[in-house]
Amino acid sequence: MQHAVNDAASEAMDAKARAFIQKQADDAAANGNVDTWYCIAACAFAASNQGSYVADVYRAAIQSRPGDTAHQHHVLKRIKEGLIKTSAIYGIPRVINAFRALITALSSPEANETSSVRLHIERPADTDERGIAYMRNIFRADLDPFLQTMDTYWPDLRTLVVTTIYGYYQSDTSVLDAVTTSQLNIATLVPMDVTAEVAWHMRGVIRNNGTRAHLDYAFATALAVCEICDVRLKNTMPRPEDVINEERLF
Repeated sequence: MQHAVNDAASEAMDAKARAFIQKQADDAAANGNVDTWYCIAACAFAASNQGSYVADVYRAAIQSRPGDTAHQHHVLKRIKEGLIKTSAIYGIPRVINAFRALITALSSPEANETSSVRLHIERPADTDERGIAYMRNIFRADLDPFLQTMDTYWPDLRTLVVTTIYGYYQSDTSVLDAVTTSQLNIATLVPMDVTAEVAWHMRGVIRNNGTRAHLDYAFATALAVCEICDVRLKNTMPRPEDVINEERLF
């Protein structure tokens, strides 16, 4: 009996997820998210520990242009870059699960795309300065005290956060720009139930020259995916209007 209940719940989740994904694809042109909706949705599902739906996101993103290998490469590269940029937020096991699902959705060997934007970097430490500059635009006056605290109490954490996460990954905007990156951070931090970090990256959207619409779209996607995947948030998420008013960003 329990097995039947579990199967029914799984089928219901599948139906909701696929309907949501298709609606996001259908509405993308009207709301100006043609080239970002699938990155945001894929990362939100990966963070919610439902990486299998990343394959459905990819299929929906390429469905309007069947046989267009260049478009398939474009979408695949952007989804992979989104997943790698946000993997530090929700963990390597979840990103691997998303990756395994994603590659099952490739229509042919020709649809694969394996270029790297980081192979030219000989030493990850060389990206430290870039990481600090990127962080400063988001965290502003709060960055230096944060760096000092890590330097004083945990230098290895500083290396992880500044050099690796921000320097090597987040600050590279050759595939996904800074606004999209901030949207992805919101979409993955919400399922992690971390309110302070969600608020910071809401500010990050605006400070990276995004709009309230960019912020709202990422936040709404994250909340919708949490509901679909039964991710039960224990904390009250910050409201965009409160964060913006508090920081007087408009």
